[in-house]
Amino acid sequence: MSQESTTPDLVELVRGVFDALNRRDFDALSHLYSPDVVYRPQPSLTDTQERRGRDELRRFVAGYFEAWADDFTYHPETVRVYGDAVIARVSFTGHARVSGVEVSGRLFNVFQFHDGLVTRIEDFVDREDALKAAGASG
Repeated sequence: MSQESTTPDLVELVRGVFDALNRRDFDALSHLYSPDVVYRPQPSLTDTQERRGRDELRRFVAGYFEAWADDFTYHPETVRVYGDAVIARVSFTGHARVSGVEVSGRLFNVFQFHDGLVTRIEDFVDREDALKAAGASG
């Protein structure tokens, strides 16, 4: 008799986060987060305030996307499991809604989970910093 794993596929969960973000489906996105989710943005951003809880993170993400035109998207290039964490190397492209300025870049997101839900997300521009946050080494 084979046993099916009830452990969620963490890579697919992370891909689901980016899919919901790119569709601007904030309800679906909220259902992927634990009630006490914590988001820590990249320290080089102008708004580096830590966000706590589904509602606060939802408001932040919705407000964030208001600044970008509909073509702004995230592209998870690699998504890898490191123990209990997942690191996604992500590129982003699009245009600012008001100025029309084109933006593009790359960052690393570190996701942590509990009971199949995202409990923590941290942004990094440096791979080594992302690996340290995930408890891994390069």
